[in-house]
Amino acid sequence: GLASDLACALAEDRQGRLWVGGGRGGMSVYDGRRFTALEGLPPRTVAAIAEDRDGHLWAATWGGGVWRWDDQGFAPLAAAGRTLYPLASSLVADRDGRLWVGTWGGGVYVYDGQVLQRLTRKDGLVHDGVQALFQDRRGDIWIATEGGVTRYRPGRLPPGVRLTDVIADQRYGPVGELEIPVSQKLVAFEFEGRSWTTRPEGMAYVYRLEGFDDRWRTTYGGRVEYRDLPLGDYTFQVRAVDRDLNYSDLAVVRLRVAPDPRLAAMTQALSGTAERFVGHSPALQQVQSYLTQVAGTDLTVLILGETGTGKGLAARTVHRLSPRAGGPLIPVNCGALPEGLVESELFGHEKGAFTGAVSRKLGKVELAQGGTLFLDEIGDLSSSAQAKLLRLLEERTFERVGGTQILRAEVRVVAATNRDLAGMVTAGQFRQDLYFRLQGFTVWLPPLRQRAEDIPELAVFFAGRMAAHLDKAVDGFAPTALARLKAYPWPGNVRELESAVQRAVIVAAGPILQVADLTLQAESAAAGLNDEALSLSPEEYERSYLLQVLAQTGWTIKGSRGAAARLGISPSTLHGRLKRLGIVRPSGHNALLAAGGHPPRQPGPRL
Repeated sequence: GLASDLACALAEDRQGRLWVGGGRGGMSVYDGRRFTALEGLPPRTVAAIAEDRDGHLWAATWGGGVWRWDDQGFAPLAAAGRTLYPLASSLVADRDGRLWVGTWGGGVYVYDGQVLQRLTRKDGLVHDGVQALFQDRRGDIWIATEGGVTRYRPGRLPPGVRLTDVIADQRYGPVGELEIPVSQKLVAFEFEGRSWTTRPEGMAYVYRLEGFDDRWRTTYGGRVEYRDLPLGDYTFQVRAVDRDLNYSDLAVVRLRVAPDPRLAAMTQALSGTAERFVGHSPALQQVQSYLTQVAGTDLTVLILGETGTGKGLAARTVHRLSPRAGGPLIPVNCGALPEGLVESELFGHEKGAFTGAVSRKLGKVELAQGGTLFLDEIGDLSSSAQAKLLRLLEERTFERVGGTQILRAEVRVVAATNRDLAGMVTAGQFRQDLYFRLQGFTVWLPPLRQRAEDIPELAVFFAGRMAAHLDKAVDGFAPTALARLKAYPWPGNVRELESAVQRAVIVAAGPILQVADLTLQAESAAAGLNDEALSLSPEEYERSYLLQVLAQTGWTIKGSRGAAARLGISPSTLHGRLKRLGIVRPSGHNALLAAGGHPPRQPGPRL
């Protein structure tokens, strides 16, 4: 029953059992009747065995470190941030419950179950090659080394610790209490210990953040960080631990994570309107934080994101939280304007400037004086309109079409697009200088598939609003319906989700919305795609999908049964996408044939 014929270590536990360490790995226990071999140790020599105060058996192995047996199996000695020298030669469990480990070449380690400290020549050892350990009646530890014998008397004077800094949006110094907004993603605590016996780099620390994680953790540095703390009250506690495992008193900081007053202001600004940000995902909170930070400035803001991600809502948020909130917010959908009328719509025109200009007309820029001009689908501006917009941004001046008077623009510009402006610049379709000028502050809105944790909350919000409009009792979604919503890729993003939920509320037969009530367009379209279609590029897939929807609606764009409504987007946005993808309505009966096959590849900007 012996694990090895070469016995190298012996120990008797408090139950009278004999433990035998083998020379080729393994350990055995003898209960007075028979030996039982224990499995799980690495194939190394067991140099020493010791039992601690809690009844655990420890085995020092030559080359494999120290392992603990707890009647369930062996586990290696591990301490956070610190590893044990592998050539363990001797063990002593002292009267205070601490485990002393001698190593050949690494000095002596002492472990109390939480902290692992190390003694070397710098701490007074004669030599780091330890052969044996022994504790005498007075509690001194005797260390036999290759260079002689060292008597080590553990110190009893506890160390001190002090907090040196708390860092969040700024350095607050050694404060006792602190309040930070929930939008602050990182908070760090810095501290240092002081001891008469231990070098600063030899200090260890145990810490915890009550209210967040009450477990004590160990670090061998003077800084710990926490990220994305939720709303609540917390207490940070830290103790210094010297080389003899003496613990200091607590250093304490009380921390409160409060609602961000800027986000609260944004919520208040959006109250009274039919729309608001819904969700609590980290991605959405980051966007809200960016919008509130830039709103108080007069920087030009560029909002990027796919169709339906909420670019218009983001622009309105910037306006309502800005010093210009008392002025007008004038939106301009650049993609919906005929190319020949873009300049007139933006800058106005004088009487007689062109055929049909029977009177002076003020443009959107003048109408937005003292407020915000929101340029949606900025990527669809003509080259001449781009040049005039660049002048507006650089000089804050403009002229009406057909006019000579230079007018001053007291407006803040917010632009948005779902197109790849950088790619358009490379392709020569968008002015590079205007692109750089628009990037005063860029905010990218993540697609809904990248914040899927917000989908249930959004769905419940849209369902409740539609049910109230119809005066219909709706109590929520079946779990399978919510699972389907979360699994769907949402190419139309939040706008598509809203349309799908609205339809579900209308057709639902009961108060709980079911999977059968949901109509998800991309799933039905994808079901008809073959293997070749599934290997298409994103641009080719989008073109194929749009052609299928157009064929199903008879190439009708507008109206409740049109392609735009089925896609959950506006007709102007659909026109822009068709133009970008080079989709032109075929004549006659060829329309159906074109929808059934793959259209020819055409050059165009990246998605």
